[in-house]
Amino acid sequence: MGVGLGIDIFDTQPDFRTLIANHRAGFDFLEVYSRGDADHTDDPFAQIPDDVPRTYHHEGLDPVGPGLCPDAPIAGCVKNQQLLAPPWTVEELAVRHIDGKYTDFFFPAILNTECAAATIRNLNALHSILPAPLLPENAPYEFVVGDMHLADFLTTVAHGADCGLVLDLGHYWSYQLCVGKGEQPDHGLERLDLSRVLEVHLAGARLEPYAGGQIYRDLHGAGPIPEASLFLLRELLPKLPNLKAITIEVENATERAAIAQAAQVREVVRATLPAWLEAASVA
Repeated sequence: MGVGLGIDIFDTQPDFRTLIANHRAGFDFLEVYSRGDADHTDDPFAQIPDDVPRTYHHEGLDPVGPGLCPDAPIAGCVKNQQLLAPPWTVEELAVRHIDGKYTDFFFPAILNTECAAATIRNLNALHSILPAPLLPENAPYEFVVGDMHLADFLTTVAHGADCGLVLDLGHYWSYQLCVGKGEQPDHGLERLDLSRVLEVHLAGARLEPYAGGQIYRDLHGAGPIPEASLFLLRELLPKLPNLKAITIEVENATERAAIAQAAQVREVVRATLPAWLEAASVA
């Protein structure tokens, strides 16, 4: 699908309608995020022209929880998939609801075999209900619980649920910062089944110091893409045989900044693996 922009349909900056109207040549597709909302999506989704390819980023299925989430978020995901007709849907490997209450931050997967098994059960159940494939994405980490390496967890989940993966490069680096490998963003990646990666995410971020080191904070479009994420992109591009899409999450960016980040990433791809861009443009 090429290089696309991850947008929030409820954001006024950037406004996806302005991006489409004035900057269509600057991106190949949109990854549409609706904050897990399915009650107010009919009109904005209808404003995305049919000739703009799209994927869908859901929220609220809580796939790493101990059991399957309630019916309502599943029904909402089904509705939004039917409205958008995306080739796949992205969902973070995290929990956003505890006892029915929405949290304002991610609880990422506990990295142990019990959580991996529960995640596989949940994903398999969701795959039997949803009309389009669900691709789990590694969530951001501010602290790590569990003795499993993140790459091993992702590989176990992908094989057990027989699904592809979305690899968020900044989120992967956030894990490295937590385990003392921040200076080696690609540490342990040889343990990940890279053939399962269908989509890559990048986003703006900042590092916040604390007594034990640094914490990665997602800024999406409100900050620059870290060099560590671009380093991972350069390292990984030749090793991802089934990569279909590269998404830059640009929520809170100006339209100009969003298009500039897309151009920045496209230049990295062009310098690293130009054949991938050519194949995407042909497709």
